[in-house]
Amino acid sequence: MSKDLEHMCLQIFKDKNLHNQLKKEKFDVVIAEPFDPCGLYLADYLQIPSTIVAMASSRIEPIQWAVGQPSGLNFIPGPGSAYGKSSGIWDRVNNIWMFIMRTRMFRTVYWNLLDTLREQTGVVIRDIDEIVADSAYLFFNSNPYLDFPFPSLTKCVPIGGFSMDISSWKSEKLPDDLHKLLDERYKTVYISFGSMIRSSDMPDSYKSGIIEMMKSMPNVNFIWKYEDGNDQEFKKKLPENVHPKKWLPQPALLADHRLSLFITHGGLGSVMEVAYAGIPAIVVPLFFDQPMNGEMLKRHGGAEVYSKFDLGNSQKLADVVQEMLKPEYAINALRLSNLLQKQPIDPVNRLIKHAEFAAEFKKFQELDPYSRQLNFAQYFFIDIFVIIFIMFATVLMFFKFIINRLFYKSVPKPKNE
Repeated sequence: MSKDLEHMCLQIFKDKNLHNQLKKEKFDVVIAEPFDPCGLYLADYLQIPSTIVAMASSRIEPIQWAVGQPSGLNFIPGPGSAYGKSSGIWDRVNNIWMFIMRTRMFRTVYWNLLDTLREQTGVVIRDIDEIVADSAYLFFNSNPYLDFPFPSLTKCVPIGGFSMDISSWKSEKLPDDLHKLLDERYKTVYISFGSMIRSSDMPDSYKSGIIEMMKSMPNVNFIWKYEDGNDQEFKKKLPENVHPKKWLPQPALLADHRLSLFITHGGLGSVMEVAYAGIPAIVVPLFFDQPMNGEMLKRHGGAEVYSKFDLGNSQKLADVVQEMLKPEYAINALRLSNLLQKQPIDPVNRLIKHAEFAAEFKKFQELDPYSRQLNFAQYFFIDIFVIIFIMFATVLMFFKFIINRLFYKSVPKPKNE
């Protein structure tokens, strides 16, 4: 992927006509995603007055660290870590390890791309950390009423949910075949593992486990996003209550009150949609931020996290599905939906107001935390702890010296006969 990014970015930086066209527009602010840093590099090269870094995910630690935001590694779960009361010391060790590995991965991509641009085009561009630190704001795809509570900065603006338009979802007309399926049985479960990972590419043992689970629940309808419509062998194995579909209008389907449960891979888009729709969910994380997204949704009481390695265990999967169809999970999911839809500050207004503010005032040194100027020892009070340790050790040595002197003076010397 890094090679593709390099190729694309090189073409952009070699396109002088594009540069001239962008300069003529005299943009006040540019909004760019840091996962592909080319947009940020281009904005820096063109010297656009203000930059807003906008993350598609809820957190990218190297980017947040660059602006001075605390990491929260000791209580925010990383991939594969538990959360809250169930979190132990090894979960925190895993958080640190994953932080180091993700930071190394992103920085390798950033630095390699920057070196390539400098060598092959001769452009003068700052390091990604400098660009991010100098930005007006950091927009991140998080919502305070959905995500884990964590310390943040005024410069870091949560915009999660700005694209969630629940009213338009509800007004969208579902295809006739979906209407019929939703009316067929009292309960309907929707299964989708997203657009990047295809259900049709799933290991056969996982498919068999899911199919056997469905067979054990004949009174429940299952709508399964399955991309290979020509897989006749697969279709022969399906019971009558299972309906594979190559594509589905997911937001509109989730917004339909007749849907009972959503089994999802835990991509942030799907998690955000099901949270706003108020539907219980079973999250089967596959990679990257999905385990964290699953834990984030689970803590509200309307979702459960299920290991992908247990998809072949049909009985275990059936037990979890039956549990999630109980009314209490629907009640909790609906409460979360109401929280998100009635939150005091609408994410759309938050995004627009901050973008307009950045366009007018460009940069805000007032929002730059002094913590960025501290070294590792200063930031974590290591220098203070060292001083306290030295003082404590000095006092102990002093008392030891006094006690030794008093003890030796009090012991009478033996007389020589």
